[in-house]
Amino acid sequence: MKHFVPLCGLALSTLPALGQTALSNQGAVISIQSGAQVAVVGDISIGTGGTIDNAGTLTFTGNWDNSAGSGVLTPGTGTVLLLGTAQQQLGGSSATTFHSLDVSGATGPVQLTANASVGNNAGTLTLGTKQLQLNAKVLTLNNGATTAISSSTGQLVSETTPTAGYGRFVWVIGAGTGTYVVPLGTGTTRLPVTFDISTAGAGAAGSLDVATYPTPPSNQPLPTGISALQGDPNKTLDRYWITQASNYTILPTATLSFTYQESEWNTSPNAILETNLRLQQRNGTVWSASQGSVNTGVNTLTSNAQNGFGVFAATDLTAPLPVELSEFSAQARGSDGVLDWVTASERNNQGFDVEASLDGTAFQKIGFVAGYGSSTTPHSYRYTDANAARRGGLLYYRLRQLDTDGTATYSPVRTVHFAGSEGPAFAAWPNPAHDAYTVHLRAARAQTTLVTVHDALGRLVSQLPVQVQAGDNQLPASFGLTQPSGMYLLSAELDGQVLRTRLVRE
Repeated sequence: MKHFVPLCGLALSTLPALGQTALSNQGAVISIQSGAQVAVVGDISIGTGGTIDNAGTLTFTGNWDNSAGSGVLTPGTGTVLLLGTAQQQLGGSSATTFHSLDVSGATGPVQLTANASVGNNAGTLTLGTKQLQLNAKVLTLNNGATTAISSSTGQLVSETTPTAGYGRFVWVIGAGTGTYVVPLGTGTTRLPVTFDISTAGAGAAGSLDVATYPTPPSNQPLPTGISALQGDPNKTLDRYWITQASNYTILPTATLSFTYQESEWNTSPNAILETNLRLQQRNGTVWSASQGSVNTGVNTLTSNAQNGFGVFAATDLTAPLPVELSEFSAQARGSDGVLDWVTASERNNQGFDVEASLDGTAFQKIGFVAGYGSSTTPHSYRYTDANAARRGGLLYYRLRQLDTDGTATYSPVRTVHFAGSEGPAFAAWPNPAHDAYTVHLRAARAQTTLVTVHDALGRLVSQLPVQVQAGDNQLPASFGLTQPSGMYLLSAELDGQVLRTRLVRE
């Protein structure tokens, strides 16, 4: 049975118990009425079934431990005020939803040890001059007003790496517009991130999500989802920003500004000209071209990419992060496979190997398209895989981008389905081939066929009985060591039809 304990009047203080649990609620309902203040000297611990309905002000000097599950401080319209002289922690086994949270009176830093929310019913987050360490946790602000955070020199510290998990700040702004300043920092230096929303997004639960962390000059560790920087770390600012817009059907129109430190561009071995710094945005699998502007007087980088969210880095204009695909598509046009792609920027781009596969796993090179070297302007490319349907009804394509230093990266995989390709088919590829190649056979039913190879003079080179299944089949093959370069004729009988294809050995 729960006990209801109303607390009203001007103020109520618990007995001092520094470093110990001064208020332990293990199942009661404590109600702090409007105008009342409860001051706890020490820790607050709430156990299973415990509730604090706060319409007044609750202050404490120790740690907050919410292990009660849901319902603590909700519903509520009051303020929780931290007044400790040493580090205070907000945690427990359950996340806490505060109405208004004020850490401006704390002497030491305040640290999250569990996820937390602030700002229900238009409540606010007050930092003053103090810091709130996110500590790889998520702090959500549910008040969508631009004034929901009050901070003079105070900071939200999200300086944890991907390995530890990002310390993230989520601001649920819904259809809000205006300038949203997130007072991020290192613990000693403020590094605000600004979202300037000119056109509202569609979605009442829409939110902005931001984290940031510094790196040594190596630019390691990389943000989550990025396997290699591939650019010059000595030309890349030693900081990343991770942003996201969630729960929108239409994204808000936003201009983003980021703050950096002097040491993040001028520390040896960096060789960056600060006036050349520009943002590069990665949204999914691609980096954008260098864009936006820099203000070296106040150390800010501003994006000009509207609706641009994702991971941001900053590089010297003379050495942008390398070739990035902004578009890559593949489609069937008759029996041909047509690939189109666009690069947002290129750096030392030798070109692209075009690769194809029958199963999405084993890829073979079928062509090459030369690149533009180094460029900060978009370029469009096309490759036509002529008569691709002969190799199968479903093909997989990818691009292998090659730098002049031999470094290679792969694009996402695209698929092409050829309509009307259900009849028997027989092909060998890549064509021309050097040593190994694949024979493709498509049959309407399971059967045994004899695959034969003749040279250009009609002499039998090899023959092999093959058991094929209904549908597409792949047969790995290769030329013998003594077989010369030149034209070869392959043949097989499938579904009562004799099919032939030519193959060139390079």
